[in-house]
Amino acid sequence: MWIIVLLMALAIGCSSGKSNTSIPGSWSIVTTESEGSNNTLQVSLVSSACSVSTPVGTFTVQGPSCFIADDNTGQGTISGTGNFFYPPQGLLAGVPYNPTPSNGSATVDLLFVEADQFGDIAVANGIGTVTNGTIAGTWTCNPDTPICTGLSGTFSGTKQ
Repeated sequence: MWIIVLLMALAIGCSSGKSNTSIPGSWSIVTTESEGSNNTLQVSLVSSACSVSTPVGTFTVQGPSCFIADDNTGQGTISGTGNFFYPPQGLLAGVPYNPTPSNGSATVDLLFVEADQFGDIAVANGIGTVTNGTIAGTWTCNPDTPICTGLSGTFSGTKQ
């Protein structure tokens, strides 16, 4: 079944605090659920439309610069481990501008969707900040997807 972890909008950048943060490329991201379980994601983001149609629905984030990692369509790559991580997966992120200036940050709008082999779909909405090659924020389960009702947490990551 198709699993999209359209979760996070990721932040990118060089490791130097004096460089711009560019979103496309490889990221390592950890999501933490409010009850404590973690998922670790390895993501390679590529440019994308801010609204994408998938076999499990249409998903939209705020841009105008948007990025995707979706193994199902071959746009970027994503892999991971954790209790609620079912392959294949994907991630959609949107930022107001790319790259983020070295002396500033950008808000990231993200969405992740997971679908297991039984057709159960969980959608999570996230909001965060990209600064100097890092990303951090919070996510909440979309109330329209009852399989994850009540789940929420945080995410953080670094550009690789």
